[in-house]
Amino acid sequence: MARGLGLLVLIALVGGGAYLFMFKKADTERAVKGYKKAETPQIAADMFKEAIKNREFNMAAFYCTTGYAEQLKRGHEAANKLGTAIDNLAYQMNERKLMRDEVKLVLYALDPFPKEFQVTVGKESGDTAEGTFVFSGPGMSGDTPSSGTWNMKPEIFHVYIRSMKTPKPNTVVAPMKKEAGEWKFDFAADNNLQLRVAYMNDKYMNYVNPMEKVTQEVKNEPETRENATARIKTLMEQAAKE
Repeated sequence: MARGLGLLVLIALVGGGAYLFMFKKADTERAVKGYKKAETPQIAADMFKEAIKNREFNMAAFYCTTGYAEQLKRGHEAANKLGTAIDNLAYQMNERKLMRDEVKLVLYALDPFPKEFQVTVGKESGDTAEGTFVFSGPGMSGDTPSSGTWNMKPEIFHVYIRSMKTPKPNTVVAPMKKEAGEWKFDFAADNNLQLRVAYMNDKYMNYVNPMEKVTQEVKNEPETRENATARIKTLMEQAAKE
């Protein structure tokens, strides 16, 4: 009996040690990357924005309440690779003046959490506050012709922001609260968010691979540069079918 109890205690100690190790590892990584503890709502807003800009969704999770934070961490790898592929393709297209409105719109829609936004903090009272996000949008020029409807799947669109409250276009209002001494955004984490993250985790490479391919092609192949929009449209529609 005593021997059995000793074994249970040992298992508990090992399990507890593993938990503390993982917790300290994440906290250390956060500090090394320069993400401060959110002692004020403004620090939370600044650090969250920086993490999203860097496509470090696992770091952005430190500045969100549990439900939404779990989904950020769960989808970090997929969202990071998808966001990075979007950034790289957009850069090459813009550098060569190949970007058209319809491509801007599709890449913007595919972005798990668009990184071009401003966030302001207000209504601070005790342990609550409010953050207002204003997204820049895709920046349409309005002077490029369309090649027609793109057959895409909305399940992959704006994975992390579709559930947010939008009182007016391109604007999200999110409550903030203080938990365990740190300020966090209290974004909604409904079942639809979980389903979208699961879909992204399952399908993201179907989109990443062709975007990486076209990124190289527009750099090196004149034929693709002459038909870049059509090339992207074909590959994105194929990705949506897989």
